[in-house]
Amino acid sequence: ADTLKSVTADKAYSSFETRIGPSSGKEFSDFSKIAFTIQTSDDQMLTVKADRCGGLMPGGAMADGAMMYAAVEANGVLHERAIAPDAELASVVDARAKANPAFMPYFHLQHDDYITLKERCCAAILAGSQPEGIATIQIAIDTLKLAETLKPLLEKQLI
Repeated sequence: ADTLKSVTADKAYSSFETRIGPSSGKEFSDFSKIAFTIQTSDDQMLTVKADRCGGLMPGGAMADGAMMYAAVEANGVLHERAIAPDAELASVVDARAKANPAFMPYFHLQHDDYITLKERCCAAILAGSQPEGIATIQIAIDTLKLAETLKPLLEKQLI
């Protein structure tokens, strides 16, 4: 957040929605999909695109029934593109959903990741080291600071 120079929302891609909570009956608002470009104080450009409710990818292609899509570009170069679930995970998620229909769908989707997270953290505690591939508390704090900085700036552009 400290090196943020500017942020520009992609209005054509982004969707900010207001819904009624099923159990509370209260309104809540959030982005179902969003795209934006950050410019840092040293003029680096980072573009983020995320869709947590569909799988519609840039250009209008569908991501084969995916629940989530994300892409990250740095200075115009695609560095990461993720679609979840892929075909293999989708079959696992479907089987888990049939066995446990009352569970929220994302529980089935993220089950194996949570197991990996717990195993790595427990192993690191026993070894007295940092868990492999897991964000530190400082990274988490910095990420939340950036999110709290970006949210009102993006809302101002998109609402």
